[in-house]
Amino acid sequence: MEAIQKRQRHIEDQVFLINILEREGHITLDQQAALRFERKELALQMERQTNLLLKARIRA
Repeated sequence: MEAIQKRQRHIEDQVFLINILEREGHITLDQQAALRFERKELALQMERQTNLLLKARIRA
């Protein structure tokens, strides 16, 4: 779970950074693409974690 929290914090930091860069007039297409990828990876990681927890619960 700690890895998920770290990844979530990283994503939040990236959103904050992108907002600042955009406000200053920078083009952020690369950062936005990386952010989309990170969000997708986080969703997959959360899904895997949930599935593992459900399997453990069923076996218990």
